[in-house]
Amino acid sequence: MIVISCKIPEIEKILLKVFQKYAPEGTYCLPESEQAQQATTAACWFPDIEQLKQLPQLKVIHSIAAGIEHLDLNLIDPSYLVCRVIDEQHQKGMFEYLLWAVLYYQRQFDRAINQQKQQLWKQYRQFSSQDIQIGVMGLGHIGGYVATHFAQMGYQVSGWARSKKNLHRVQSFAGNEELDGFLAKSQILINLLPLTAQNHSILSAQVLKKLPEQACVINCGRGQHLVLPDLVAALDSGHLRGAVLDVFEREPLEQADPLWTHEKVLITPHVASHAPMSIVVEQILENDRRYKEHEPLNHQIDSARGY
Repeated sequence: MIVISCKIPEIEKILLKVFQKYAPEGTYCLPESEQAQQATTAACWFPDIEQLKQLPQLKVIHSIAAGIEHLDLNLIDPSYLVCRVIDEQHQKGMFEYLLWAVLYYQRQFDRAINQQKQQLWKQYRQFSSQDIQIGVMGLGHIGGYVATHFAQMGYQVSGWARSKKNLHRVQSFAGNEELDGFLAKSQILINLLPLTAQNHSILSAQVLKKLPEQACVINCGRGQHLVLPDLVAALDSGHLRGAVLDVFEREPLEQADPLWTHEKVLITPHVASHAPMSIVVEQILENDRRYKEHEPLNHQIDSARGY
């Protein structure tokens, strides 16, 4: 039995409809129902952890997304098994979004849009993929996929992670001691890190200033990775050319936020990529089956590391 857990009533209703559409009848319930007492897995988005603790059979906490920071691991007892969703369509969707964002700068579309506002006709040099240095922060399932696909297209690709990775045609950097070298090679910096206590606010002035002059930042990790006042200062000073931002610490972004009108910032409303909900339900049901049959779970995370 799957129990659907979300503290946001309108989202809980959406999740219930999703399970009604894709899951067999009688395999899911809400926390208030009698069936919840038999639930072994919780499908979660900002779950009510205290409520879940009251369910005696519950053993698996399952994110409905690739990220798990919304679960608040500090509140989850280590005895629970925590899993997330990993899907190839999600990886492909992220790469498509990032390819668009890279081309936005590579082909000078940011400058063309600004020129249109001024009714200015000016042509810029056309750069090929071989001319562009891309740096990917985070080389997990999505970051590794993105980095290798950019490399296959002929871009100069570097990647930075907690430990060294062996990815075809991707130069690997790891740890704090190699961060500066990675940043120096990142004309376009893509952040795909998971959110942990160690990398909260990692994109600060100290890091941004080590990027090459006129570098661009694309943030599809989490809003908490980026120190927005430091980004704006780097843009206003001319050190950074621009930023594409898909995630924010508070969502939706408040209407009064000055980022909306900053000429060097392009905003998208957390739409870079999502796994199809049919796949989400399928993976949660499969992991519930695996738990009951004492099989290893798919996409289980290390709660101590946070990913």
